[in-house]
Amino acid sequence: MHLKQSLLVDCPPARPEERRRNPRREVQGVVFLQILNSDLRSEPIRAFLIDLSASGFRASHTSKELCSGQEVTFFHDAGEGRAKVVWTRIVGQSVESGFLVCHGKRKE
Repeated sequence: MHLKQSLLVDCPPARPEERRRNPRREVQGVVFLQILNSDLRSEPIRAFLIDLSASGFRASHTSKELCSGQEVTFFHDAGEGRAKVVWTRIVGQSVESGFLVCHGKRKE
């Protein structure tokens, strides 16, 4: 697994009222997610990182199981830990979710 970082260090805010506290960096890489505290015994979800910040990340995937409030464990080239699903957007077959890292460690 290899995480590819965009030459753009930070993404500009999408709109002037941007509420994010930490700048985002565009990245390309794979992230594996496992839903915690679920009645369903699901397989790990293979997703693709879109961007990262000090407090979270955004990923594209095909799972329609992820919804706001769920906790997941995650593993990608830049780190691993536990995160909460903040939002999920489903448009056709495309699914994106935003995650807030609750506990994690970055790889050096």
